[in-house]
Amino acid sequence: MTTRGAPAGPLPRDLVALQRFATLMDEQFQIPGLGTRIGLDALLGFVPGIGDAGGALLSSWIILGALRHHVPAIHILRMVLNVALDTMVGAVPVLGDIFDILFKENVDNVALILRYRDPTRPPRSAVGIWLAAASIALFLIALFLATLLAVGRVFSWLAG
Repeated sequence: MTTRGAPAGPLPRDLVALQRFATLMDEQFQIPGLGTRIGLDALLGFVPGIGDAGGALLSSWIILGALRHHVPAIHILRMVLNVALDTMVGAVPVLGDIFDILFKENVDNVALILRYRDPTRPPRSAVGIWLAAASIALFLIALFLATLLAVGRVFSWLAG
């Protein structure tokens, strides 16, 4: 796959690593008889309380890659929203597990990097990336905790 404005040739090693990571997170294992592929993200989602949060933190590595490769902010926001959606819906029992199997945010996010990165500029340094990463991680953790609180309240309301 060639990227917008990219010279023909192999991808940088860190982007190849992100592609492999996205496959591990979303499509590593095939469910026998169904032909559907799942990854570590869906498997982590089965762990109550912390599985979806762990998946979101792991998925943030791809967002770091987008920051490193000068992906425009609007597409980074879309990537964060993809992870946030997966985290919020994933926190809902049963429905979230089904959603985790069907929604492939990591593969989608790597595709966004490959499509919108700026290969004409050298990758960003670690300092700016880590500041942005800390902000994104805090946002995702807060969002996950708020979702757990909301789901807990709904279940307690339904229980009477």
